Amino acid sequence: MKSIRTIILGLSLLLANIAQAHDDAFKPGFVDTLVSPYLSMQKALSSDDLSDAQIGAKSFLKSMEQAPSGSKRVDSVVEDLYAPAKSIAQATTLATAREAFATLSTKMESLIAHVGVPAGTDLYLAHCPMALGGKGGDWLQADKTITNPYFGAMMLHCGSIQKQVAGDTNDKSMPAGHQH
Repeated sequence: MKSIRTIILGLSLLLANIAQAHDDAFKPGFVDTLVSPYLSMQKALSSDDLSDAQIGAKSFLKSMEQAPSGSKRVDSVVEDLYAPAKSIAQATTLATAREAFATLSTKMESLIAHVGVPAGTDLYLAHCPMALGGKGGDWLQADKTITNPYFGAMMLHCGSIQKQVAGDTNDKSMPAGHQH
């Protein structure tokens, strides 16, 4: 019984060290430099504008040049953000850009959840159950009015706000959005 407790304690300390390394390497200020280009991609894809999505992706990649490095864990997180942004920058179709944006959105949500962003940045997690061929897709946006990057003008307001992930969370009046 004592050896099991020792193993559990050891694993707990190891996991805490891994989480701490992630939090120490990435700072809210760095994450904040990614938010604006990410949101520009979201807005461009919502407007069916591949060219502007590519510009946003290139700006995102430029911000990634300031990313921390040094450990396998940190380098893995950096690559998880870099690869989909590069795919958007090089996309030849909206469909390709939107697939990569779904991956980027998942990685950005995770990074923001673990690291945060500076005060004053409002971000909401939105979800469309019909996106990506019915698999559903999440994205971050700066306000509560749904602007769907996966369907653009075809179904601009399809989806709903799931939760607020950054900013003043005292406002609990979350709209249901439009669920299709």
